[in-house]
Amino acid sequence: MNIMQTGRTIAYKLYNGRIVSLSYEIPEGAEVKTILAGSGEGREIYRRGLILALDLAVKRKFSDACLWVEHSISLGYRCRLLNRPDMTSEEIVERLTSELQRIATEAIPIETVKYDPDDTDDLPGDFFELVSWSSGRRPIRGNRLSDSCAFAMGPSVPDTSWLTKWELKPLKRDFVLRFPGSASWPEIDLWVPRKKLNREFDLEEKHIARMRVQNIDQLNRRIEEDGGRQLVIMSHFYQTYRMVQIVQKLKKEFHSRRIITIAGPSSSGKTTFARLLKTYLVAQGFGARLINVDNYFRNRSETPKDSHGKPDFECLEAIHTEMFGEHLGELLEGNEIKMPLFDFHSGERHDNHTPVKLGERDFLLVEGIHGLNDALTPGVAPESKFRIYASALTQLNIDRITRMSTSDSRLIRRMVRDSTQRGYSAQETISIWPSVKRGERRNIFPFQEDADAMFNSSLPYELPVLKKYAEPLLMEVPYHSPGYHIATKLLDILDCVKPIDQKLVPITSLLREFIGGSIFS
Repeated sequence: MNIMQTGRTIAYKLYNGRIVSLSYEIPEGAEVKTILAGSGEGREIYRRGLILALDLAVKRKFSDACLWVEHSISLGYRCRLLNRPDMTSEEIVERLTSELQRIATEAIPIETVKYDPDDTDDLPGDFFELVSWSSGRRPIRGNRLSDSCAFAMGPSVPDTSWLTKWELKPLKRDFVLRFPGSASWPEIDLWVPRKKLNREFDLEEKHIARMRVQNIDQLNRRIEEDGGRQLVIMSHFYQTYRMVQIVQKLKKEFHSRRIITIAGPSSSGKTTFARLLKTYLVAQGFGARLINVDNYFRNRSETPKDSHGKPDFECLEAIHTEMFGEHLGELLEGNEIKMPLFDFHSGERHDNHTPVKLGERDFLLVEGIHGLNDALTPGVAPESKFRIYASALTQLNIDRITRMSTSDSRLIRRMVRDSTQRGYSAQETISIWPSVKRGERRNIFPFQEDADAMFNSSLPYELPVLKKYAEPLLMEVPYHSPGYHIATKLLDILDCVKPIDQKLVPITSLLREFIGGSIFS
């Protein structure tokens, strides 16, 4: 069977919103929707099967080694081998490629297994380590291929014959498992090195390895030691260290780069990061003026429309970039400007509203989704700006071959904030999330490598803190709603996580932006 066609059905969505494998026995007369191979959910289903097949290939070719799937990079997952054989990455990739091809031709079934606390004899050891933390109130599932088993974020393909398109690319000591993406399905995009982003991921991998919290099992064991106190302390010590590194760079380049632009995807903690950065700069004898790009929106009547005919506030054309660039240039020259004020209620911009002038020791902080894009500031020399990419680059794995995606981590953050501060339901937040991600892929991610510094706002202990806030919200997502499958997936993950008391979270923490109680509120 070959699924490398966008229109081929790869799974079913049941009447209650749950997504199941094609091998699932559908009740007679039940109405189901089909999941297509090229869709977002379809791609994830394909990848789950591919990772299991790779794990089996490692076990067959290198019996003493153990596969660990790490972060996402250039439409692929970076992978490493524990107890790595004494050979080059090129040699390892060559052998695994051959074995993966063999596994695909064998059409080995991939089944879904359910965790039963009363019967664990048939569960693989590393899967049992994870689900043994479950409360037992939820039917935690795994996808199993031979003796490889992974936490089920959803179904997999029915058997390995579906795995017809993939690529293994060697790196220095590791390799990348690559797969088709949404824009290019069914083809695999050209390899695009992300050196700065990859370096940031490497630093974070080393950090969580030192803290012994690389997956949920390790995280829970650390929490059992002291309730998570040491974990919280170490996490913030490290983030402070990274912030100081950025401030030291800014101090050295003050005279040539006084504009600091901050950009990143939704729910990365950019607002708190900007306020923390301002505080650090003031402590070093500098001033920092914040300028809000939102005040430079074009009038609602001039806002471009998206494909659905609705105003597209996230596109660059929604901003009066000419005025914005001109004002920044004036400020750098030492002149006073009158910043506009945008009235979101009326949809009108009121020009010449707020006087702003930079002092001799002032930085200018600009926060917004287009901060890394030089087209935001026409007329301003790129070398006069210091660009910072702030994002929640989650490094926590669920198990050794199932990663917690940065998108899911940010979704949980946003869900909690939307509920506590804006009165939105989890279903409402989930429903707009695909649109949010499309905007990020268009306006933020293409400019990541242009950043002069990167800051990871993710905290190793945040899932245990968010658990008590997120679980009740997710439980309210109704059957039949489009977000039910996502809610179920996130609830299954949170059910395996031990909680940490939110009282341990410092009032200066980025996490306070989402749970409340921030000193910056």
